[in-house]
Amino acid sequence: MSQTGLVAELQERGYDVTERQVRDWRVKGLLPPLNSRSRGRALGVLRYWESDEIILSQAMAVCDLLDRNGRTKWVPLGLWFAGFEVNLGTVRALWLESLARTRKEWLGTALSKEECEDAIGGLCPRLAKGLSDQPWAKTAHLPWTRLEPLLFEVLNAFFNPHPDAEIAIDEQLAETARTLMYHNRADRQGSEFVRESELEEWLNFMRRNLSVNAMRENIAVATDDDLTVAHNRWRAVCEVFTILSANASGGTLSDDLRLLGRRAAIQFGGLCIFGLLLLGRSGKGQLLDSRLEEARTTLTAEFT
Repeated sequence: MSQTGLVAELQERGYDVTERQVRDWRVKGLLPPLNSRSRGRALGVLRYWESDEIILSQAMAVCDLLDRNGRTKWVPLGLWFAGFEVNLGTVRALWLESLARTRKEWLGTALSKEECEDAIGGLCPRLAKGLSDQPWAKTAHLPWTRLEPLLFEVLNAFFNPHPDAEIAIDEQLAETARTLMYHNRADRQGSEFVRESELEEWLNFMRRNLSVNAMRENIAVATDDDLTVAHNRWRAVCEVFTILSANASGGTLSDDLRLLGRRAAIQFGGLCIFGLLLLGRSGKGQLLDSRLEEARTTLTAEFT
């Protein structure tokens, strides 16, 4: 596909882009470089991308990301989360900066354990009141006063960088957690899940592995190979979901479904890639690879 052809395809799908914009995207690394091939003596050079489908999908993702954010700075990270190839040095720097920004948006300049707890404590009543208005909270009969202390413990585990920050779980918090998972009271009472000890263990696991601080440390020390392998596994997961979605929609994906898939991948890609990074480092990579290949092979044979 030529650059002119790409612009025409994008415009046909309702994206208001120009060749100058697409050229700028290439310069900034948002699209891969063009290949070149001689047309023959005195006929000039043909410049093109190899895969029409991939380059069109990536260009549409660029448009979607710019429409959401308006800044090209964060587009490479969104593209990588969506499964496209991007310079890993750029990805790592943006990912770490994004996590630091997320923490600052929630906690401001709080640094000490006590300052972090005060900042989280100030946020929790407002957040809990908003959550209590959700249908699932109303169905479970959960007032905001019951959600607030559990929300505080979860956010404290996720945002507070101090390993000695206290996690205080009691039976009331465990009961609130059970209510969130089991709306039916009989199911809650008969469940062995979400006891005080299990809830505390889960929050400690989140602090060690999934908190903002833990994620930044793991991403900082991960090698380029670690990130590449995790990213390739995420792409395999996306491929499996694409096959399933195509089958559910009659064999082909509409542009609307593809847009929904890109947005979902961008939204959840960071957390999923990080989870796959942790699984790989814990020795479960080969098992995961075999399961993904088995699923892809089975689905491809069944639906083609």
